[in-house]
Amino acid sequence: MTRIDLPTHIPRRKPPLRKRIVQTIGWLGFVGGGALTPRLAAKAAARVWCKVPGNPGRRKDNRPWPGEITRLATPSGAELVIETWEPYSNPDRPGRPADTTAKDPPAKSADPEISTTTGPPKTVFLVHGWGGWRGQVAAFAAPLTRDGFRVVAFDALSHGDSGPGEHGPAHSTGSEMLRSLEAVANGIGQPYGVIAHSLGCAATCRAYLTGKLACEKLTLVSPSPDMRQVARTFSRKLGFGKRAERMLTEEMEKRAHGRLSDFDIAGMGATGQLPDALVIHDTVDKESPYGVSQDIAVRWRGVRLITTDGLGHHRILIEPEVVQAAAANITGLNVD
Repeated sequence: MTRIDLPTHIPRRKPPLRKRIVQTIGWLGFVGGGALTPRLAAKAAARVWCKVPGNPGRRKDNRPWPGEITRLATPSGAELVIETWEPYSNPDRPGRPADTTAKDPPAKSADPEISTTTGPPKTVFLVHGWGGWRGQVAAFAAPLTRDGFRVVAFDALSHGDSGPGEHGPAHSTGSEMLRSLEAVANGIGQPYGVIAHSLGCAATCRAYLTGKLACEKLTLVSPSPDMRQVARTFSRKLGFGKRAERMLTEEMEKRAHGRLSDFDIAGMGATGQLPDALVIHDTVDKESPYGVSQDIAVRWRGVRLITTDGLGHHRILIEPEVVQAAAANITGLNVD
C-alpha cells in the first residue's frame, strides 16, 4: 500500500489581551484545587478540557492514495474539509471494467444482503476521534473502494484542515464533532455504513439516536468511555473539591451546548434503538480502557466484540486484520 504524507496545519491566533488576563486569573484559581476562585478555576479548566490534542499518533496519515477534496460550509461560516474515494479508484490496482454491456448476468452473491444489481454505489463514512483527522482513519478506504463502495472522510471543525469551530482554532467539544458529522450527512446524503474511532463512535451513536444519521452497518473501533467518568478523573487530577467539580461540569456542558451523559455509548446501546454493530478494541489501550467495550457488549444487544492485544489506541487503525474485519462488517464480503 502506498503511503502519502501530506502534513496539515491549523493557524493559531493569540486571544485578545483581556481574555488572556482572565485566563491567567483562572489559572491562579487552581491553587488549592480551585478553593480560592472555584468559578474562575472551573472556567480555565474547561478551556483546557476543550483543547484539541495534537500528538503524533493522531496526526498519522494513513490515506492509501489521495481522494477528491471538497468543502462544505457550516451555518457558522466555517468550512468542513471532506475527502472522497470513489469505487475502484485505487491507482495501483485496476478496478471493475467500465464496459457493462456484457451479455452474461452478474453472478449472484452468496450473501443475500449483498446486492449484485447496478446502481449508485453505497457510501461509507469514516469518522475520526478527538484530536484526529480524516487521514488517521483512512486505511479503511482501500478495501471498501475495492468492493465498490464510495468512502467519505472528513475533518470535524477545529480538526485537521477544517476551519475553526465556536471556540477557536485547536479548541472544540464532543458536541461540535457531533454537529460536524450531522452537517456532512445533511450535505452529501446519508451513508449506508459508518466506521468510527474513539470519540467519533459516541458522536455517531448520538447522531443516530437523534435521527440526524441513518445507516445500516456500524463498526466502532476503540470506542470512547463515558464522558462523565472522564470529567471526574480530570477534576480529581486538578485536585478539585466537589463544589469546583460541579462548576467544572457546568462549564463543560455550557461550552458544548449539551450534556456529558449524551456521550455514554453503553447507555445509548442499552436503549435498544441502535443497529447491530461490530466493536473492535485493544486490551492495552491507554486512552480508552478495554473495559469500555466489555461494558458496551454487555448492555448493547447485537454487538459483536473483537479483541486485539498490543495495538493500543492508534496503531489499531492500520493493523491489516482490523482493517479487514471492520470493512467486512460493512460490505458483508470477505476482505483479503
